[in-house]
Amino acid sequence: MFKSIKRKFSSAAKPGFVLNKSPESVFTKGAGVEIIDANILLEGRSTLIIHDNAKLESYDIHITDGSLEIGSYSHLIKGRQALNPIISVNNGKLVIGAYNVIKADIKLRFGGICTIGTYNCINEETEIRCDHSVTIGDYNMISYQCMIYDTNTHCSYPPEIRRERSKADFPFLGTETEKPITKEVVIGNDNWIGKRAVILKGCRFGNEVTVGTNAVVSNIQVDKGLIVGNPARVVDKK
Repeated sequence: MFKSIKRKFSSAAKPGFVLNKSPESVFTKGAGVEIIDANILLEGRSTLIIHDNAKLESYDIHITDGSLEIGSYSHLIKGRQALNPIISVNNGKLVIGAYNVIKADIKLRFGGICTIGTYNCINEETEIRCDHSVTIGDYNMISYQCMIYDTNTHCSYPPEIRRERSKADFPFLGTETEKPITKEVVIGNDNWIGKRAVILKGCRFGNEVTVGTNAVVSNIQVDKGLIVGNPARVVDKK
């Protein structure tokens, strides 16, 4: 679902970024928007809305039959990682509220809906994968190299089917045409997620939850607690 796109649309070069878009796509930006060294590709019927005074720097954005909305004063920036972070929306909807600092990869497929509130910091090399529903509230601190997945990302097939698909799709191995198993992920407000933490499908955090470094959290529901370990467990509730 995330193949490199070789087909080119009519393009318009703007100071600081490159935009390639289909005739059916819509791109709008408000007053004071700053876009630097970004690559934007809009395919099919896609929409990209960037609200007033937002900043987009060194990001690669690819939307196919989906939508992305970036709120006022939010900063989507590269940070210290070697490669540009990526936003990929393939038949989905990503809404980023106001006053966020985001340096992460975010990938949506299969009609997934991802909503990020206000005043969140999501750091370098973190990856959000949404095939169903990921909701992140307000004032959350999400560290480096974290994984937030509402999906298994791949379906389980018998070896003979996977082999035939690999032959047909080569060199794009592991592509999916069917939606994997998913379950909603909810992260409320004022949460801290430590470096390299893994948040898997079915997790629901309320408010003031702390997730320790390297924790692997699956299908846990907690409010005002501390989560540590692999597999993760709740060790403290206020």
